[in-house]
Amino acid sequence: MTSQANEQAGAAQDDMSDPALRRARVTAIVLAASMFMVGIDSTVLVTALPRMARDFGVAPTSLSTTITIYILVSAALLPVSSWIGQRLGSRRVFTVAMLGFTLSSVGCGLAGSLPMFLLMRVCQAAFGTLMVPVGNIVLLTITPKRYLVTAMAISSTPALLAPVIGPPLGGFITTYLDWPWVFFINLPIGAIGLVAAARFIPDIAATERTPFDWPGFGLTASFLCALIAGLDRVSHKGEGREIGVLLLIAAAILGTFALRHARSARHPIVPLTPLRYQSFFISTIGAGTLTRIAFMGLGFTLPLMFQIGFGLSPFHSGLLLLAQNAGDVVLKSIAPRTLRHFGFRKVLVSGSLMIAASILVCAMLTSRLPFPILFAIMFAVGMARSVHMTGMMALRFADMPHSEVGGATVLGNLVQSLTQAFAISGVAALLGLLSGGADVPTMAAFRITVLILACSAACATPLFLRLSKDAGAEVTGRVQRGLKEMREESEVV
Repeated sequence: MTSQANEQAGAAQDDMSDPALRRARVTAIVLAASMFMVGIDSTVLVTALPRMARDFGVAPTSLSTTITIYILVSAALLPVSSWIGQRLGSRRVFTVAMLGFTLSSVGCGLAGSLPMFLLMRVCQAAFGTLMVPVGNIVLLTITPKRYLVTAMAISSTPALLAPVIGPPLGGFITTYLDWPWVFFINLPIGAIGLVAAARFIPDIAATERTPFDWPGFGLTASFLCALIAGLDRVSHKGEGREIGVLLLIAAAILGTFALRHARSARHPIVPLTPLRYQSFFISTIGAGTLTRIAFMGLGFTLPLMFQIGFGLSPFHSGLLLLAQNAGDVVLKSIAPRTLRHFGFRKVLVSGSLMIAASILVCAMLTSRLPFPILFAIMFAVGMARSVHMTGMMALRFADMPHSEVGGATVLGNLVQSLTQAFAISGVAALLGLLSGGADVPTMAAFRITVLILACSAACATPLFLRLSKDAGAEVTGRVQRGLKEMREESEVV
């Protein structure tokens, strides 16, 4: 009887005629398009900076502000995205944000001076910060839990593709057209996205209007800006490190006040109530943070190691990163069936060990290996993390009631942004320390850094073991253990 129930659950999971699944898939595709537009915009810019500096008449290094200002504005506005979406309606906020991001992109391309360009980048960051979290809240609200893994696999794919496609695409556009076209490419994507959003994104608004938490917003935004700016300063040598330390001290103070406020406020801008769910806490704060530090840090380390340590060209380095992300994407389709068959705990425990092992392999790579072998290894490294990362994203909301999805989304996105900042800045600082302060990291520094990242992934394993055997059963379609035992008892009777 239990096997029959499992088969029925599996059939329901793959029932393409289910209107709920079709709606979730369409919404996930629309969200994926918006995430791709935001992700590609933040990566194509890197290769266009020298040409932009020449046109603006400034030093190329001064244009690093165009990247950091985007990150800071995004961090400051992220806490308010959920409140705005619930207050004004998801469809309205999502479409306005997509329109604003598209027009801001055009404004970046038309900017004739650096101050005007920075103003347009601020607008881009503001609208992009609204678009993606609100889209995620819609997807999580309308998707039945049994289809959550499938929807997450679809919506997360652009996050893998954009960082790899962006730099070579930006270089091609800048070389054969001009740097403004780096931003003009968002116009057709945004136009298609607007039509799709108006047609397929449902309008979800909060049933209860809550007041805006101005003190919480001020404390949280200030904490995030101070922390991200401080980590960035500390990771670079020079006089900026002292300023970075002061910013980190300020961030610690502001973070303490923000945490106290969130615990005592009636309607905090960043609610802490999702932390009481084991699945959310482990996948977001505990084991999930260690795993994300590992693969985010690796994503920053490998391009440098391939080009500086191995002497590969940017093109060949990009091909290896493309292989890694291709391996990840290839296995996305089997994630729902794998999680349904084995359950979250087994997949995440074994997945963290596989990620650690694949990172260890990266530490042993040498420039003497033929390029096709390197390509195949990187493809396997991407496959090792694929199902695991999809499972973590789905588990985050597995036990979450729809009434708390908005707050959980904001809290999860904040933790992920901080994890990314910590991983990248930490790796940069570690490479500098292990290289004795040299301008160019040594190969030994790369290997030790990669080994430390592997240890971070391995340390997540015992934390994933704390999950119950039935964790996320409603999401995967597995028959829960208690229900299985009840059915077996009834069969005996």
